[in-house]
Amino acid sequence: MFLAARRDATPASGQEISDAIQVPVGYLQKILRMLSRQGIVTARRGAGGGFALAKVPTAISVLDVLKASDSQIQRIERCPLGIKGHTQLCALHRMLDSEMAHTERTFASTSLGDLLDGEGGIRPLCDPSGKIPFALRVDAQRGGAKPEKP
Repeated sequence: MFLAARRDATPASGQEISDAIQVPVGYLQKILRMLSRQGIVTARRGAGGGFALAKVPTAISVLDVLKASDSQIQRIERCPLGIKGHTQLCALHRMLDSEMAHTERTFASTSLGDLLDGEGGIRPLCDPSGKIPFALRVDAQRGGAKPEKP
């Protein structure tokens, strides 16, 4: 979303993206490499290099990004409990699979551009400058992360 929100489509360095979205640069580099291998982003080395979307935001679906990052929606094709005699899905698993199919269709028909230009003009994850408006503070005693204002 950070790259999609860049109006000039100029490449951004891994460090620049990391600072803006507050994700560790090492982890981000792995994600960017996966996205690059799948043709979602381009990567250029050297001065003026960095990462940019390979296509316009309206040509990249949310499902494209999920597939590129190995985060696919798992459909239910057979009884997940392995119960013999369940040659068809039971009502519960049929309903769950139907919802997963609906989610998959929604992600396939929703582009990054759709998310940028959503209702109310508020961009997901970003303030107008492209930065996430909060930091996560890890609460070691409770074992969770809490949003906090920078």
